[in-house]
Amino acid sequence: MAAADDQGRVSSVLHVRGSDRLAEEVFRQVLEQCAELSPTVQAFPPSAALIEVKR
Repeated sequence: MAAADDQGRVSSVLHVRGSDRLAEEVFRQVLEQCAELSPTVQAFPPSAALIEVKR
């Protein structure tokens, strides 16, 4: 059933970037929040991430 649900969905990549002086703990918290939106999150320390979103 999951494969049928994925048909017709469009996948996009969201680039998130914070300040270069973002504290490591805050960056980790941002990544955790992103992971609640999508199971596909690629971190680019110290302050960026790519997130796959589907609609």
